[in-house]
Amino acid sequence: MSIFKYIYLIFGISLLIFIFNKIDLPLFINELNKLGFNFLLVLLIYFFGFILDTISWRLCIQSFVPKKIKLYEIFKIRIIGEAFNYIILQVGGEPIKAFLLKKKFNIKYKTSIGSLILAKTIILLALIIFCFTGLLSIFHTNKFGHYYETVSLIGFLFFTTLICLFFIVQRYKITSKIHNIFKDKLSKKINIIFKHLKETEHKISEFYKSDRKNFFKILFLNLCNWFIGALELYVIFILLNQKITFFEAVAIETLVQLVRAVLFFIPSNLGTQEGVFVLAVNILKDSMPLGLAVAFIRRMRELIWISCGVIFGYNQKIDIKKIKQKL
Repeated sequence: MSIFKYIYLIFGISLLIFIFNKIDLPLFINELNKLGFNFLLVLLIYFFGFILDTISWRLCIQSFVPKKIKLYEIFKIRIIGEAFNYIILQVGGEPIKAFLLKKKFNIKYKTSIGSLILAKTIILLALIIFCFTGLLSIFHTNKFGHYYETVSLIGFLFFTTLICLFFIVQRYKITSKIHNIFKDKLSKKINIIFKHLKETEHKISEFYKSDRKNFFKILFLNLCNWFIGALELYVIFILLNQKITFFEAVAIETLVQLVRAVLFFIPSNLGTQEGVFVLAVNILKDSMPLGLAVAFIRRMRELIWISCGVIFGYNQKIDIKKIKQKL
């Protein structure tokens, strides 16, 4: 495993410690105490978003493999994968999901990976649309100032460019075309790897070309999920007795998601996510403890669902060494 993941993790933890040192802890605890059992409502909203995301992934899988797959089974696989994303640095959650799809439904590993790539791409395309509305909200609120508006715009354009390029590579099979040019100069082993990549790329490209109905259905589900995230944030502020408009919630969520997307290499966005919440909420509500409390609530609801993933995955006999060999 790359040592950089550990370096990024240490950086995130260090940033989190720095944030806590800058916060008035009694005020932070006081904000958390306002929530009480209302935290269950936050969990319920997050659960609903998780269900939408699971439905959209199932549609991606069934676009490749016309099998009848129970939503509950896909939900378990997804939540187990998310748990591995949090607790094991050596292997990401996506290969775990592919492994479990193979084990449970006998779906080929490369087909599973293809469905995950497709799902992730459409999630990110939906995020572009969401962030565009968030960017409008940032400018509309007129509270973030010229500096944050400019940084947000640059971040949005950079992120959008990368995702659009990623989509174009898949849609027009750019990887296959590049390989066809250089395949005679490559080793047999590398050509075998590219052969599998080309098969997956072909399936994804055909989906974009011939299954537009499902494409827009999946895109809509994911767009709804992003707005559910903003709704969750709006509800958290209400439960903490803080007035905020839904557009301001969308603006904060946009900033958080842009930073998460750009700094994806930091495990679980530890520290960076909390930092964005503290900055954004401090601008809108002039309260750093409130920002950290909101971030902490968000982190806690993630950890509770991740705990469910650990419970589901306990008896799955996941062979990490075997999965690493597949990567």
